[in-house]
Amino acid sequence: MPHVPMIGDGFGRGCCGKPNDWPGARRNARIMSNDRGPARASAQFEALFTQHGAASFDKQVYLAAVLRGGGWAFDVSSGILALRRPHEASLRLSVQVLGAESEDSGTWLWAWANRSGIPEALLHAAQALRAFGMQAGVPELVIPELPIGSPAGPQRLAMVACGVQRADCFFRARYPRGALYLLIKDPRYKRSVRRPIPRILRFFPMFLSDHVVADPRAALLSYLRFYRLQVRDEGRRIVAAAPGSLPGAVSPQQLVADFDDDGRLLALR
Repeated sequence: MPHVPMIGDGFGRGCCGKPNDWPGARRNARIMSNDRGPARASAQFEALFTQHGAASFDKQVYLAAVLRGGGWAFDVSSGILALRRPHEASLRLSVQVLGAESEDSGTWLWAWANRSGIPEALLHAAQALRAFGMQAGVPELVIPELPIGSPAGPQRLAMVACGVQRADCFFRARYPRGALYLLIKDPRYKRSVRRPIPRILRFFPMFLSDHVVADPRAALLSYLRFYRLQVRDEGRRIVAAAPGSLPGAVSPQQLVADFDDDGRLLALR
């Protein structure tokens, strides 16, 4: 069954209220059969999610704050996603198509495996991810179709894609009984975070609450490096500070995280 509808000039504004319902968006809870993909996420995929998941979660929260529930429209022929913001000018951004989820079949289909007429120019990111997956041995990036309810569901796939491709964020463009996942990597999308530590203190626990993470300690280290913070790794304790300051006593520009021997987060302050 095709995963992309006949959209003509693009999606209508009324197809979606909020872009991704972030933070707190959940995967489809249905448990699907595993005849189209692995029953468990591979160790390689889990490592990628640990590396990129928190930063991608942060990017989605930022996007939701920018849009504030505004409308959107996507023109598949040009690859332009128009995002309407309340009381501000619309954003017109170039995107790549990652893939689509279908409620009818209960599956995710990578864009490079879709035969619904997606222009070749919009498949570069998905094809690059497939090549990366083949080289790095990540089956979830190579198998054409996966169950929505698998450990590597659409949102987790998009979060990994966002990190691997160093993209700004992704957009979940809903349509009747499905959704298209669009990767945004456009200099016209301006993201500015002046004080990352308060943001990390707020959003990292939310990320762990919303997602199963194999190694929370490694995930936090990757998140801190995403913001290019100075990090002191003391084993069960991680201390991070804004550039130009030395990790030490807790201050508004510093962060301290404590973990148990199994890498589970005990405290973040």
